[in-house]
Formats: sequence, C-alpha cells, structure tokens
Amino acid sequence: MSARFYRHLDGGYYRFVSDAMSADTDSPVIIYEHLWPFEPGLWVRARADFLARFSPVEAAEVDAACAGERSAAQAAVNAAKARRRAAKPA
Repeated sequence: MSARFYRHLDGGYYRFVSDAMSADTDSPVIIYEHLWPFEPGLWVRARADFLARFSPVEAAEVDAACAGERSAAQAAVNAAKARRRAAKPA
C-alpha cells in the first residue's frame, strides 16, 4: 500500500499512519505523522475532526514543500493558525 499524504487547512503536511479506535471513547481515530514544516511527530485525532481539517495531496506536493525553506514555511503555518483562531467566535 502506498503512503497517503495530507495537507492541514493551515498548510502543514502529514503522512497517514493508521486507523484505530480510541481506548477512552471507543470512537474511530486517525494516527498521523507531521512531516513539514515542524519537527516530525506522531499525533492522534478523532476521525471526523481529521477529515474536516485535512485534504489529501500527492507525494510530489509534499516533496516540493519539504524542499522549501523550513523557517519561512513554519512562520506561514503559524500565521494561518493565528488567523483561524482569531476568526473563531468567542
């Protein structure tokens, strides 16, 4: 099976690792790995929340992003997160 890659609505790139069931809530979750621009790390998110925030992308898009300058990409993702959070109703 080939790897599945996703872009977060704020611009970071991720790799799908596994589907699982939450031990706490017995609901479906997705385990995924952060690839770019922040340091790699594994994350777990409720399946419904994941599908609402992540869009599938081709590996070539991830490769092109990863070839870019990390600090500028990190700043752009952080700015997008801040704008999205500021726009949330209180």
